[in-house]
Amino acid sequence: MSQLLKAANEVSPRTLAVIGKKKDGQFFTNVMEYNQEDDYQTTWSAQKVMDMTCHEFGISLRGLIEGSRILSGITHKPPIAIDRLSGMYFFPTESPLKKTCTWIAHTHVKQVDNIAKRKCRIVFRNGRSIIIEASYATLINQLYRTAQYRYLLNNKMEDLLQSSPFIAEKLYKKEKQFR
Repeated sequence: MSQLLKAANEVSPRTLAVIGKKKDGQFFTNVMEYNQEDDYQTTWSAQKVMDMTCHEFGISLRGLIEGSRILSGITHKPPIAIDRLSGMYFFPTESPLKKTCTWIAHTHVKQVDNIAKRKCRIVFRNGRSIIIEASYATLINQLYRTAQYRYLLNNKMEDLLQSSPFIAEKLYKKEKQFR
């Protein structure tokens, strides 16, 4: 892991997890990237790292959380979509407004292994893993909720695009299939 940074690099589509920690009354965050040599630690709390990343995409963490709650009906620990196009969907392992909250990138999760009563291993698609202090049921529930949120968000976008002839970006338009 690289040295302790005063500020955080931006969370990206290559980020696997944003791990909030508290030691001696101070908050800090370990950011786990796709390649281990790119991991880093910052003096910022996980909440601030996530909020600053959201700001880079033109929204706040609170705004994404509220939007997720409205669309999905998930009131506790809602997942967020920082950027749909690059697949940046994250779910929290505890209250998302806690400075020690750990955020997991849904796109990269391969499996969850139960280790103990409140301890699980999340294995990512590239083979890296992380131990999380949360129950297996909680983590599986968060995975499923995030999948459901992605589905709802995708359907809402498709419905919007199909019903409007005034979409400027062809990137989102579905091509008609001919038989």
